[in-house]
Amino acid sequence: MKVLFGYNGSTAAAAAIADLKNAGLPHDSEILVVTVDEAWSDVDCAKPGAEQTANSAAEKLRFDFPHAEVTVKASSGSPAAEILEAAKQFQPDLIILAEREQTLDERNIFLGTTTKKVMTEADCSVRIARGHANGSAAHEVVIGFDGSMASQAAVEIVARRSWPPDTKFCLAVVADSSALSSLGRFMSQPETAPKITQQWGEALADSARRRLSDSGGVVSVVVSIGNAKEVLVELAKKRGACSLFVGPHCKGNSFEQYIIGSVSSAVAARAECSVEVVRDHSYNK
Repeated sequence: MKVLFGYNGSTAAAAAIADLKNAGLPHDSEILVVTVDEAWSDVDCAKPGAEQTANSAAEKLRFDFPHAEVTVKASSGSPAAEILEAAKQFQPDLIILAEREQTLDERNIFLGTTTKKVMTEADCSVRIARGHANGSAAHEVVIGFDGSMASQAAVEIVARRSWPPDTKFCLAVVADSSALSSLGRFMSQPETAPKITQQWGEALADSARRRLSDSGGVVSVVVSIGNAKEVLVELAKKRGACSLFVGPHCKGNSFEQYIIGSVSSAVAARAECSVEVVRDHSYNK
């Protein structure tokens, strides 16, 4: 697996290194650390500080992933532009960027400019990494699932990763207004509505549940009613999840990639844990 890690030496970036243990990365991954000197310069190469910063991150990654191939790249200019350019050359499966920790009362916070641009324009999955308060005490992965090809891609990505044996997977199915309307007359009967909604969600996620079960770990399906932007963030917090996976309803290499799904964008900005926005080319054709 090829991973591009955008590292700027901040406290959040240091926490992102620790978070990689919760990302299910294969031990023999190929990791490229990219550090960008934001001071604009006409010189093609970056200042020594950027390279030193990248090398310090590389040393930590080599310690945590002794079997991985870790290299560095330092440059000057716009961080988002330089990271995207490095991605074109490196062709990663995953880009990792750090965002600071936040709490659920910061509802109006937006992603950083660099993270937002890379997340919307990258041609691969992007992980918005945040430190996790529980450390390694809990290892649960929540996956937003609505039956779409994007959410199926998220499940497939999770199933392919290398997770600790005690990892728990939670398929989060949210019945929003469109889903409820599709259930029609069944929802007009208050006494049976919760049961019908639960059965609908479990049936929708059945193939995904079986796929994750085959890859190992314990799988649960949680069906909720509400707005996915809110429900997924709240559920990840409640379960102490270390990672939350979502799939944007857009295709890579098209105009739609600039209009990333509102749910994915909102969840990535508001979640307390790390969020991975999945793009899997085998599903985006």
